Amino acid sequence: MSTEDLNNRVAKALAQHFGKSVEPKAAPEAVATSSTPTSLEDGDKWFSAVFGYKPTFGDFGVRVLPDNDDPEIARLVPKVDPDYVVQKDEAALLVAGITDGDKTLVTGPTGSGKSSLVKYVCAKLNRPFIRINMSGDVESASLFGTLVVRGGATVWEDGAITEAAKYGAVCLVDEWELMPAEIAMGMQNLLEDGGYLYLKEKPGNSEDRTVNPHADFRLVFAGNTVGQGDTSGAFTGVGIQNTATIDRFTNTIRIGYLNQRHEVSIITSKSNVSKDVATNMVRFANLVRNAYDSGNLGLTMSPRTLINWGRKQQRYDIKYALQVSFLEKLTPDDNKSVQELYNKVFGV
Repeated sequence: MSTEDLNNRVAKALAQHFGKSVEPKAAPEAVATSSTPTSLEDGDKWFSAVFGYKPTFGDFGVRVLPDNDDPEIARLVPKVDPDYVVQKDEAALLVAGITDGDKTLVTGPTGSGKSSLVKYVCAKLNRPFIRINMSGDVESASLFGTLVVRGGATVWEDGAITEAAKYGAVCLVDEWELMPAEIAMGMQNLLEDGGYLYLKEKPGNSEDRTVNPHADFRLVFAGNTVGQGDTSGAFTGVGIQNTATIDRFTNTIRIGYLNQRHEVSIITSKSNVSKDVATNMVRFANLVRNAYDSGNLGLTMSPRTLINWGRKQQRYDIKYALQVSFLEKLTPDDNKSVQELYNKVFGV
């Protein structure tokens, strides 16, 4: 029996009992519980069709850019790495942010794949990609542009961020917490909705100095912290960033290390070690990471180190490969502790 029929029967029964008419209530309208769109914008494709899986928060439309006729821009589009093991939810969040025009912050431990994730997404979307590594002594000229002498004449040469804004590239600002305050202030306006880039050092009038970014331009910041300092002491030089900068991020993604199955897949795809050996390598790495997180070690073991360890086994036995790729970086006390962890997994 439908809800509407039941309401009518109850209304009739009440009318007979009280001797008056009682109007039945209409059945409530169904409320949509899913925000997944049912159609695509012109030129878009479903995320699942491009990346081969459906995100946990639902499928959505993405735009894969056509090949660019300008060779200067086309060379910036990365190639898809067939051996790349993607962190699915994190990739979907990044793609959603790029689609929506967000200013994205990607944060996570060293070697967790922050920059490689951005590069992979750009390759799948056929988007130009420019990566900038920040440092405490970075100069604004290398980022925004400067005057140079060329052919006997003084001309303006764009910096990496200016090029990215003009070309419509995804600009990855890596190790962003090392960014000097004056550089951060120079990017404040660019981080706003409808923002633009003002090149104050460029000759000419205000119109000459103003760069209105291409519609496809996106900013992605990546680092080990969220810009509020480092209490662990593991990341030297990391500073507390301006709250105004942090507030401008509209999409924040936290990345951790891959699960054991995925890390094993990476090691076996990037080196010649067997699956069994790779499995033990990841078990050992997780013990090292737990000791590091507990404050008992001064250095952790990233997937990058695991790949290097696997590749070194083409030349050395497994323990000597570990020594040259990781153990020699440790203090004597930490070295001894890590060798004990190694013995637990691989035996003496």
